[in-house]
Amino acid sequence: MIKLNNPLFHFLINSKFRWCRHLVFIFSIGIILTNHIFLTYEGQTASINIYAITISYIVVSLLIMYINLYLFIPHLLLRGRYLEYTFVLVAVLSLIISGNIYAEYKIHEYYQIPFGRYSIFSETQSKIISIVYSFVIFALYLISVAAIVFYKHWLLNSKKLDQLKAKQIQTDLDNFKNRISTTFLLDKLSKAAEQCSIKPTNVSRILLQLSQVLRYQLYDCNRENVLLSSEIKFIENYLTLEQICNDRLTFSVSRPKSLLNRFVSPLLFISFIEDALSVLAQQDGESSISIEFSISDDTLTFVCSDNRKGSITKENLTISNRLELLQNKKYNLSSQFENATNQYNLVFQYQL
Repeated sequence: MIKLNNPLFHFLINSKFRWCRHLVFIFSIGIILTNHIFLTYEGQTASINIYAITISYIVVSLLIMYINLYLFIPHLLLRGRYLEYTFVLVAVLSLIISGNIYAEYKIHEYYQIPFGRYSIFSETQSKIISIVYSFVIFALYLISVAAIVFYKHWLLNSKKLDQLKAKQIQTDLDNFKNRISTTFLLDKLSKAAEQCSIKPTNVSRILLQLSQVLRYQLYDCNRENVLLSSEIKFIENYLTLEQICNDRLTFSVSRPKSLLNRFVSPLLFISFIEDALSVLAQQDGESSISIEFSISDDTLTFVCSDNRKGSITKENLTISNRLELLQNKKYNLSSQFENATNQYNLVFQYQL
């Protein structure tokens, strides 16, 4: 993830530094070219108009740089047309080298001055090496601009990607907090309707437990964190509601004696319980769920055991991936099926 407090990030991205970026760029090119011109005409600066030549070189070079910056890079390089950009870059560099050689020759001819030791026409210089050297230097100028622009766009794209991930995480979090769907509500209301003729006393119990479950979800779950005691109470209400609707279900919830000032994310454990209930609902016979909470130092251990038959479900992997996105905290999730006791145990350790 991109660190938004990075000074380099602000300097390259923030629009208020736009003119500063251009000034730094122009100043850098000016310093490099001025040094190049004074070396080329070393010992001959008094015989020529060195400042006019230097300014001309800087203006022409900046013109080429800005054509590369605002024409070639956005229309070719950033659109993935790398081969075309390479051909254009080579062509431009060839024109620059040819123009530089021609301008240097004409300046010496106009002022009637001998070629200096750093001139490409100097007898002590290898013309091929000088041309290759000039080609590499000007290529570095253009490529460095492209690299900076490329880095800037990478930062912008990374920032957009981080924003999209944040929105996706928030969406997942909202969905995670709304795990009790309309299907759940309709199922429980249908159960209540059935109990009207079978066992009327259960109707009020179903509606009471359902109201407590919904009240927790609608109000308490709007907070970023809730009391662990409230989360455990919600689990008890949830399982009590399931038990009223299913006579074959038995459950137990064990908790530490002291839960003061212990906070967790809302609905953190309900996915494990829902997974267990969905598996148990598909098998015949009695169903039992045992929930145990324990705290050691700052680590909360949640153990969910049930008497399911068969292997471990794949739902835990989905839950694990979701927790990794939503919690941004250390946790450990493990599960195993004990054939000897026909018991499925899921252990979830969470850093408070």
